[in-house]
Amino acid sequence: MNLSLLFARRYLFATRGSSGRSTNAINIITGISIAVIAVVTAAMVVVLSTLNGISDLVDSIYSPFDQDITITAATGKTFERNTLDLDRILARPEVKATSWVIEENVLLRSGDQRMVATMKGVEPSYLGMSRMEKYMYSGEPSFEGVNGPAALLGIGLKMELGVPLDDGVFQALEISAPVRGRKLSKYQQRAFETVPIAVRGAFTMNLDFDMKYALVPLSTASELLHYDSAVTALEIELTDKKSMDKTANELSAQLGPGFTVKTRYQKNELMYRTNASEKVFTFVVLSFIGLIGAFNIIASLTMMMIEKRRDMSTLRAMGATPSVVRNIFFGEGVLIVFVGVVSGLLLGLGICLAQQQFGFVRLSDSVVEAYPVRVMPTDLVIIAVAVFTIGLVASWVPLRMLSKRFLHTTN
Repeated sequence: MNLSLLFARRYLFATRGSSGRSTNAINIITGISIAVIAVVTAAMVVVLSTLNGISDLVDSIYSPFDQDITITAATGKTFERNTLDLDRILARPEVKATSWVIEENVLLRSGDQRMVATMKGVEPSYLGMSRMEKYMYSGEPSFEGVNGPAALLGIGLKMELGVPLDDGVFQALEISAPVRGRKLSKYQQRAFETVPIAVRGAFTMNLDFDMKYALVPLSTASELLHYDSAVTALEIELTDKKSMDKTANELSAQLGPGFTVKTRYQKNELMYRTNASEKVFTFVVLSFIGLIGAFNIIASLTMMMIEKRRDMSTLRAMGATPSVVRNIFFGEGVLIVFVGVVSGLLLGLGICLAQQQFGFVRLSDSVVEAYPVRVMPTDLVIIAVAVFTIGLVASWVPLRMLSKRFLHTTN
């Protein structure tokens, strides 16, 4: 073993100082240094893992209505379906499923109740793409009613409208929308198209979606808006979520400038960028706290150099160079940081695993019962490197000045 590291390890785990007291100030300050580094490291692991969990939760809440890739017209609101080679897109191995989409604001009416909502006309495959069965509050995730097409409403819309589920007799919901190309001043009531439809079920995802969306069959939306073969988008689900950017870039090059291809993250860029910025800001703040805490290492090394002046004189008399003696105390700082970082990583992982297993930190009135946590290996590596670097700097920079003072006065 390296001589400097051997002495450093002996000093770190020594239980008795030269003064004869079993527990002295050096031991206490060294313990505090290790504890501070461990606590800061554990805090980084817990906080960043919690932010990862919250990000995943937000992603899971919004993902049902934001598929992996969405293709829209670069100009205008709609495009003809035959302008896209759907067979060629489906032939791509990373494409799992697709659905044509017609999305428009409409007026919903049930009896005397009226509400403005966003109608999303989709193909039956969309229900599987959005995992709709997981979000059903009542009814069934199907567009097949007892006597014809049926709609699925957000639970907020259903409750506000007071619309009953499909009973096979009444089509209790009416959807009205302005017909494209018809002006209200000229056509008056004929400027609006209305279709009756039964409600097959109600879903719940989050407050925004529950009060906003009505899902209907693509044919119903096309009939209501007189779109014929026009649609507003093609949404795509991928087999591998990690290939979103690559697939989107390839599709964009394939389709040309007439179409806009966006991933789920690009459609909600502000939300995801805010989450990422929050994570970076939190990491920087905790690193700064770790830097402040690392000053304990300076105090520990200073007191140890004072305590071990006689040892330094002996080593110098035996032929040890100043760099060898200095490396002993630098090794002491390295060991303090190493023990602190490893202890902190283990403590942080333990807290995260306990939260995942038992959920002892609860979230009241939320879509989940406990704070979500996801530990990322890359975060652990970054945390370890960052804290270790801070500790090394805190050990080396002041040590150079201290060694000039003490090493030149040991004889």
